[in-house]
Amino acid sequence: MAEAPQPRPADGSLTALILVLGACGFASTFTMRILDPLVPTLAGEFERSVPQVAAVATAFSFAYAVGQPFLGPVADSLGKLRTISTCLLLLALLSAAAAFAWSFDALTLMRTAAGIVAGGVIPAAMAAIGDRAPMAERQVQLGRFLVLMIVGQMAGAACSGLIADHIGWRGVFLVAGALSALAGVLVILVLKPRPDALRPPLSFSGAIANYATVFANPQTKLLYGLVIVEGALIFGMPPFVAAILQERSGAGASQAGLVIAGTGLGGIVYGILTRILVERLGPARMTTIGGTLMALAYGLFALPMLPWWSAIAIFTLSGFGFFLMHGTFQAQATELAPGARGSAVALFACALFCGHALGPLLMGTALHLLGTSGAILLFAAGIGLLGFLVPRILPLAGSRT
Repeated sequence: MAEAPQPRPADGSLTALILVLGACGFASTFTMRILDPLVPTLAGEFERSVPQVAAVATAFSFAYAVGQPFLGPVADSLGKLRTISTCLLLLALLSAAAAFAWSFDALTLMRTAAGIVAGGVIPAAMAAIGDRAPMAERQVQLGRFLVLMIVGQMAGAACSGLIADHIGWRGVFLVAGALSALAGVLVILVLKPRPDALRPPLSFSGAIANYATVFANPQTKLLYGLVIVEGALIFGMPPFVAAILQERSGAGASQAGLVIAGTGLGGIVYGILTRILVERLGPARMTTIGGTLMALAYGLFALPMLPWWSAIAIFTLSGFGFFLMHGTFQAQATELAPGARGSAVALFACALFCGHALGPLLMGTALHLLGTSGAILLFAAGIGLLGFLVPRILPLAGSRT
């Protein structure tokens, strides 16, 4: 039997949940984005090409995606909070191990394993919020969670380059490991599982039943397919940003980190304004406007004559547009199967990170065939088209109040 929906807790309890889970999201996304500004540095350290090092991001994302079908049922059966804390502590150990990687293959292995356990944090946190917040408020509460999560993404990109410039790239992984350990301990000390929650025993047949429930919703396949496309178009760019900026203007790892962090800054703006955006625009317009803003941002980044620092504003615009679209997708995912919410959100994350893994491969191919500006413009056209099509082909549950 799937976990039954629970009544919404008191506001104070929900606030504590959002703050602690936000800290977990911070630690997870900090770890996720630390590699992007280090690509040229690691290429020199291990005598590998930039595309080879960028492929480590693909390994992390692919592992994140592959782990989701297993982690979703685990969260539904053992409890979302227990899953989150365990995964964070494992992530801390793997990040520390990556700091002492003796070869490129060892680093790739550590990052691949880290991708698996990182996948047990944010999807389970989103599902936990979905358990407690009604649909009319869910996108707003998820937006608040995203603010802290995105600060981690921004800090991971910005701090990674700065730390690497001062104490070396190995120190970056040690800092990431410490943050994951602290977040895991915080979950254990502050949050308590719901004592009256109904959790099915963990079994293969139970997992299959949960996924059957998820795919019984006719919107499921379409939503997941759209998220794969979104992930590929958005996350294909970051692993190549440092190399592009270095080629154009000689910018180093710290400058590239600040540029990539702009995506997170745009997400923070979205998180602060979520209630206003949901009430004034509604889901359909949010996806269309989001795609348009991302296409505009990519179009500007395709211009090689712009100074490197202008890319900070460009990626801030892109980040705001991304979360306009993706925040809407997230809210829809939490309602696909309320009785198997952990599994539904895990598969949503699986779809996103399949796109995340595919994106750098597609961008690398496009860069080889079309050159830098041509590849970026191709991705710009794709994300703009996606924003235009989404509200026309996917019925969006109204969270507009």
